[in-house]
Amino acid sequence: MKTTNAIEKALKNKIHIEVENIVRGFMNELTKLYDTYGGTSWYKIVHREQGYDKEKQITCLTKANVRSILEKMIKENHGEAMLNKKSKQLLAKLEIL
Repeated sequence: MKTTNAIEKALKNKIHIEVENIVRGFMNELTKLYDTYGGTSWYKIVHREQGYDKEKQITCLTKANVRSILEKMIKENHGEAMLNKKSKQLLAKLEIL
């Protein structure tokens, strides 16, 4: 069972790195945008529901906050599916051996 846990831990680490790379790419583009055009280094994330005047928002976010929110969001939305797919891919490779 230790081997199974080690494999799952390694796959989760690989997913963590992949998500970090996705977010890093976005953050690099955000930095280029700021460096090219200026603006503010504080961000507001707003969600407006269709047909409603109310909005949900998170304000006064630094780049570090934005990075953290994006990483968490991606992991929550895609992490389990990524783990399942990577597990299946690994099992398929092991069956070839």
